Amino acid sequence: MAHMTQEEYKKNVREVYRTTAILSVVTIVEVVGALMYEKYAMPAGYPRIVLSIFVSVASLIKAYWIMAVFMHVNHEKKGFAFTILFPFSFLILAIVAFSMDGSNFGELLRNINSLH
Repeated sequence: MAHMTQEEYKKNVREVYRTTAILSVVTIVEVVGALMYEKYAMPAGYPRIVLSIFVSVASLIKAYWIMAVFMHVNHEKKGFAFTILFPFSFLILAIVAFSMDGSNFGELLRNINSLH
């Protein structure tokens, strides 16, 4: 088993602290932005989709950093990283598709109930 040198260990510790700081800042911006949007923008008539896109992008940024650093994908060869990230993109597409389908189904039920 190969051991890390002291310099490699210090570099990894710095990378973990850096990633934790990035995740913290993105989360704080995400929460404050969502709260401010709901308090000021939505009552002014701005659509909720803007908030949904903002939160989705922030979540994808956090997922990227978690996968890159804590799952060590950024240290892998490009082909192996692709085999991890490519199926992950299908998961994201599935979530979007099921959300849209559920939204359409809910709208259909509301339309049917309004007829009665």
